[in-house]
Amino acid sequence: MEYTGKRMPVIANKNRDPFNCFASCALLMASMTVLPEVAFCQSAPQVEDAAEKSGFLVEVPLPLVGQRDEQVWQQILRIADANSSGAKPPIVVLQFKASPLSNVSGAADGSGLGSRGSQFERCLALARNLTSPKAARVRLVAYVPESIEGHAILPLLACDEIYTANSVEIGRAAIDEPVDSTIQGAYTDVVARRKTLPLAVVLAMLDSTAEVHQLELSDGSTLVADRAEATQRREAGEVLREETIWSGGGLAQFSGQQLRSRGWIAPNVADQAGLVAALNIGGTLRTVQQMPREWRPVRLVISGKLNATRVNQIIRALGDTIDNRQTNLIVIELLQTESDFLQSSRLASYLAGLDADRVYSLGIVAQAVTGPAGLIAVACDETVLLSEASLGPAPSPPTSEASSRETMHLVLGDLATVANRPLPLLSVLSDVKTVVNEYIQQESGKRAMFAEWQIEKQVDANQWLAKQRIAGGEPIDNGIALRYGLIDSVDSSSSVALGRLGVEQLPSELSTPWLDATIQRVLAQSWLPRLLLTIGFFALMVELGNPGISAGGLLATVCFAAFFWIEGLNGNVEALEVLLFVGGLLALALELFILPGFGLFGIGGLLMLLVSVVLASQTFVWPTTSAQLGEVASNLFWVSCMALGGMIGLLLMHKQLERSPLLRWVTLTPAGADDADELAYREAVVHREHLLGQEGLTTTRLNPSGKAQFGRDLVAVVGTGKLIQSGVPVRVVEVRGNLILVAEVSEIGD
Repeated sequence: MEYTGKRMPVIANKNRDPFNCFASCALLMASMTVLPEVAFCQSAPQVEDAAEKSGFLVEVPLPLVGQRDEQVWQQILRIADANSSGAKPPIVVLQFKASPLSNVSGAADGSGLGSRGSQFERCLALARNLTSPKAARVRLVAYVPESIEGHAILPLLACDEIYTANSVEIGRAAIDEPVDSTIQGAYTDVVARRKTLPLAVVLAMLDSTAEVHQLELSDGSTLVADRAEATQRREAGEVLREETIWSGGGLAQFSGQQLRSRGWIAPNVADQAGLVAALNIGGTLRTVQQMPREWRPVRLVISGKLNATRVNQIIRALGDTIDNRQTNLIVIELLQTESDFLQSSRLASYLAGLDADRVYSLGIVAQAVTGPAGLIAVACDETVLLSEASLGPAPSPPTSEASSRETMHLVLGDLATVANRPLPLLSVLSDVKTVVNEYIQQESGKRAMFAEWQIEKQVDANQWLAKQRIAGGEPIDNGIALRYGLIDSVDSSSSVALGRLGVEQLPSELSTPWLDATIQRVLAQSWLPRLLLTIGFFALMVELGNPGISAGGLLATVCFAAFFWIEGLNGNVEALEVLLFVGGLLALALELFILPGFGLFGIGGLLMLLVSVVLASQTFVWPTTSAQLGEVASNLFWVSCMALGGMIGLLLMHKQLERSPLLRWVTLTPAGADDADELAYREAVVHREHLLGQEGLTTTRLNPSGKAQFGRDLVAVVGTGKLIQSGVPVRVVEVRGNLILVAEVSEIGD
């Protein structure tokens, strides 16, 4: 027969009075002429006009603790209020699904409770609401995609209908705490109101000693009874045939297939798509966030090449419009886009992390999109494929190194959890080598979808047998994507998707602030960071050749700061690079001003600067793949070339810098040396033994080398102690060919 959604009366009659027995038989015969099905039967739904039926999805996170039950109930009320004028009550699908306790109470993930741990008081509160007159404004459908136990069974029984997969198991309601009369009374009351499952079956889930029997009575009726009632019926001679459904010895638990075979629940469904088909709902199940409201929408069109700078710009622009303009609807229109996994996953993670109650995101794939760029659309709260659009992997794989793939799988795992999308299909979008199959567990018969790399990590990998290829190496079939929840719908145009949200016009496109647009054009010039780096190294060489805070040091600081700013916008600079750079500058300053010479601090400072600049040119710290190692080598090469070029350029241009009117003030020109030729002639004299013991004045800083005036002789000297300032009396203490060592007169004494 076809399932009508109505409840049949309980045929059992415990009273032995003959008149009552006769009345029961009469009622049975009358019922059979109208409803030729046994009690508690839920069969296939009647065919109704799908256009007039609307379906909504409300997740019941298990275990039910804290305020989870109230959150579920408030969503149901919002749906009922918003659809109160409809000809038919909306269908509300309550999806019972385990959710980590850390989302509620801060407990660690993986606590092992699964669907267990639900508080009886919270479950009872939700069950009472579900059976209240307010809930009569909607049609409540329980959907159980995975096994549940504990008191979460109570609100499940409070629904009008129950749909499960074949292999899921339901039962063991009293697994978390001993049952008392209050708990048993609550279950009995809910069963009496809804009659979803026979009372004897439910009580066996609470009492490990309870038995469940199915009796075929002499009057032609069928009764599901407990041990006491079965005994009573036998003694009265009313039982023609009987079957033991549960023999006790533990809390009762039944599979979805067992429950359906006895007609206690609606037909089994494999997934949410099958549920939608069974309920005959037009389109897909909607959520509370998708209900029309006062939208302040904005549209973002993504196409072309998506690099790190563009992703940073998009995230800043979206954050600005959400915070300052109170935007609560973001429409992402994805066209053909080229992007690597890192940048696509960054933007996808940002979109998936938005609070759907505050900001709802709609991803519309308008063209065929290949590669990781598809992650951006499926990370939205709702993803729509237009008729001619598709999602699939890029033609070439990203990299073959195991470590890189492992990192990618971890990122995809987090994204799949936050965005509630299937991890196997997300990995197909990211890697053309990924193959996804439908597997069957040979012992339990459970079916599941896995990527091949996931199966390899299963403890019982040898028990899973691949039955059917689902996706991999080519664009994902739109029907497959819809069935497994990678997308939410396939529409003919974007206006259809927007119309479901109550948006009649295409939202205005997100405008980029003029400053960001200008910066974007400047940063698009790939040669700019390297030019700044070259100038910075050149200026640093000038400063090292003439120690002190001068134009060279200032120019180097500005160039390096601009370089780090640009790379920071590109997402390459973090705290490590900045600390290394600042540490390098401090080491050089220590070498120049406190510990004269060119030793440990000088070499260490230059190395820190070099490492800092190299790290700022890449997205990783330590290379783990051959591709990353090649990138490090390339960065080291061009950074070294620029530093070497700056040194060579400084040597070649040294004389020109000294003669240049513009840059003459940068160099240290000896006082009174107006005739360069005369100065060159004097310095060409190699033998300076006659200067031993003479006193003169320094004309430049000695750090440790510089120049000093001895009578008419202006010669290069080297200090033997600390830094000596210009104009300080010095005495020649030693002469070694053209090397003249001097010391301050005040330190030598008479």
